[in-house]
Amino acid sequence: MTSTEQDKGIRSLQRAIDLLECFTMEERELSLTEISKKIKLAKSTVIRLLYTLELNSFVERDPVTFKYKLGKQLYFIGNIAGQSIEIREVAKESMRRLRDKTEETVNLYVLDKESRVCIQQFESLQSIRHIIKIGEKLPLTLGATGKVILAYQPEEFIEEVFKKENPKRDFYELKQELQEIVETGFAQSIDEREVGSSAIATPIFDVNGQMIAALSLSGPTTRFKKEVIEQWRDELLQCGLKISTNLGFQK
Repeated sequence: MTSTEQDKGIRSLQRAIDLLECFTMEERELSLTEISKKIKLAKSTVIRLLYTLELNSFVERDPVTFKYKLGKQLYFIGNIAGQSIEIREVAKESMRRLRDKTEETVNLYVLDKESRVCIQQFESLQSIRHIIKIGEKLPLTLGATGKVILAYQPEEFIEEVFKKENPKRDFYELKQELQEIVETGFAQSIDEREVGSSAIATPIFDVNGQMIAALSLSGPTTRFKKEVIEQWRDELLQCGLKISTNLGFQK
């Protein structure tokens, strides 16, 4: 990419940001003319920006008034950001203590559309460890944290995700496992998403009793022996409950 092309891309992005910032609590719907005046751009340029933003659900157009408003995609992103900021701060010290006690990687995941993403991580203190990229999208039907998040979703959502991910396992077997996760507040995966890596996970609840995240311990399968998992299980459950309680959850 040339310097000119890069500058052009940055300029287009800034214009899109300026357009989105036109909307306020007082002006939730704006016409093409009003947006054009606000950001001081020709209508032809604004139309191109609006087309791309509408295509990606960042803005929506009323079919009757032809006015624009912010779209649902911004709501989803804002919701994730809001939850992530609060949860990360509340969970930070508890996650660090859990990492120090177990010496394994501690992860915090949230739902992102039909995937899960890691929003905070405290890496293992050992030389051989399991690391996930922050923000990386991972499946819900495979892996302890994915199954914890999936377990608390509506039936229709679970079916759609199962069909999309096609995890090569029996659907009713998965449903039974998800039910057990809800009953026990605990999930595990041994060599499930990738050979050589294992994890255990538990849900995090907010003040309304809604599952909003999943906390996990992950590492090499060679260290996740049955007796060790049993020992870490209690530590993990206590840590998850502590974070939930600090978020206002009452058991």
